Amino acid sequence: MIKDISAANESITPNAKELSVLREHFPACFAADGSFDIERFKEYLTDKVAVTNEGYELRFLGKNYARLLASLDTTTVIVPDEEHNSKPENVNSQNIYISGDNLDGLKHLLKSYSKKVKCIYIDPPYNTGSDGFVYNDSFHFTPEELADKLSISEEQAKRILDLTKRGSASHSAWLMFMYPRLLLARDLLTDDGVIFISIDDNEQSNLSLLCNDVFGEENFVALLTWEKKKKGSYLANDITNIKEYVFAYARNKALFNGLIGEVNTEEETYPCVNASNSRDIRTQTSHTQKSHEAPKVGQKRNKKIA
Repeated sequence: MIKDISAANESITPNAKELSVLREHFPACFAADGSFDIERFKEYLTDKVAVTNEGYELRFLGKNYARLLASLDTTTVIVPDEEHNSKPENVNSQNIYISGDNLDGLKHLLKSYSKKVKCIYIDPPYNTGSDGFVYNDSFHFTPEELADKLSISEEQAKRILDLTKRGSASHSAWLMFMYPRLLLARDLLTDDGVIFISIDDNEQSNLSLLCNDVFGEENFVALLTWEKKKKGSYLANDITNIKEYVFAYARNKALFNGLIGEVNTEEETYPCVNASNSRDIRTQTSHTQKSHEAPKVGQKRNKKIA
């Protein structure tokens, strides 16, 4: 099985998924040699979509490499953590906790939960320069192999491989780390699902552009600001930052039902929607609490990636 996956990965390209969708829905746009006729494809879009030749986009070193990593199937396997699972507090748990590389973990989850997850929250490394984030991966490509897969020069391939091997904490390295994980997370979401992503000032602007690229700017829901501490340090030499952010993006905002919650103060609890809103707050909140009741502490079925 692993051998078959490894063999299949040899022919994977960064746009393999997109090409399979186009082949399924627009077979007439492909010639016998496999080439794609972009002009014929444009004819299908006439009077439907405004086609432009120039646009605003996010570009960074290793973007296509990151797309390639998202396309490759994992060659790891998940094995139960028998010692953990046999503990009395865990033996009857219905929860699953996967430990290991999160890129592999997402690929395993997609095999069973593609488009089945209603809500995702992630707290990625912040790339502050001091929190220990360093990009490094376990994929081994030669410059020649990577140049062929990405249709780039060997010089460009060497620059990307150098970024993955020397342990970089640059903006490009952080974006290259995040991109494939967000692509896979999007595939986990239901059509009306939503993802929340914590971030600080260091990559906040880049994360906004990255999420627009992955989820589409039209599916931006909100940028939430939260107070991480009440006051700054008296020893600070410049402006003290007491806030961080949480991005919210929907898989399809047209199908997203919105967020209902409450603001708790020392004096009173207030709903986050106006009282004149026709939405039945009490019913919705009660349903949410029952559907997403938090698991009991300590009860989780542990699995490891090997």
